[in-house]
Amino acid sequence: MLESKSISHQGIVRERNEDSYINNESLGLWVVADGVGGNAHGDVASQLAGQTLERKVRQGSELSQALLAADDAVTEAVKGDESLFGMATTLVACRFDAYHQFQLAWVGDSRAYLIDHSGICQITSDHNQANNLFKMGVITAEEVPGHQGQHELTQALGQMTLDKVPMSLGELHDRDYLLLCTDGLSGVLSDQEIYRIIMQSNSVGEASDTLLERVLEKGAPDNVTFSLIQYQESSPEIKASDFEAPTYRLPFDRKSYLKHLNSRPMLLALILISIIVLFVII
Repeated sequence: MLESKSISHQGIVRERNEDSYINNESLGLWVVADGVGGNAHGDVASQLAGQTLERKVRQGSELSQALLAADDAVTEAVKGDESLFGMATTLVACRFDAYHQFQLAWVGDSRAYLIDHSGICQITSDHNQANNLFKMGVITAEEVPGHQGQHELTQALGQMTLDKVPMSLGELHDRDYLLLCTDGLSGVLSDQEIYRIIMQSNSVGEASDTLLERVLEKGAPDNVTFSLIQYQESSPEIKASDFEAPTYRLPFDRKSYLKHLNSRPMLLALILISIIVLFVII
């Protein structure tokens, strides 16, 4: 079974929350979106993108097609209303199939992490200038987290120029976690701090609450939104009836019983006569 908790918080510095999320366990769908800061109506963009994607998945679309539809929805909204000019959003979405196998799709720098007993691994690849410079060999992996290019998006829904939606496939094993988050979490807590908090917690709910508490303790300079999902193998319920031996008792035959009962007086008489005869002979 899958257990999850989603949290969205305005943070301490921001005047409003432009993040949004979808937590739809019946669809096996989780979405985290971050309205692009500095652009008008980022909250509208993130909500519109998430809701569009959810609707398309419910209608049977593949995750990548649903994400493209979300991009179209944001783009068309801007075309229809000049006051929305410049709005955009990052988005990361996962869809579980066969319960613990999943697909990931994303645009922007909202992330997905796989967390298990061996460590934490970022599955997604950020669409920002810092990551581009790293891929070109201009900066090192150690320089990426603190580089100013972390805040310079190269892709977002509503402004997407990608030829193909980035996708990833994965599978959770017993007690593994999948974490979807905005940079309000990943930009404040290190990967190892996220890992330590989750693995030291006793439940998904406790881990989620502790992650938020830690971000707030560090000043929460941005909106913070995340969904933490854990897969747990379910044990079959054992009942006492499972151990009862099957019975093959035939139904009661009344005729046979009466026939046997009626023959008993005659049998007793014969036995009595035999005993008398034996005494006479002796």
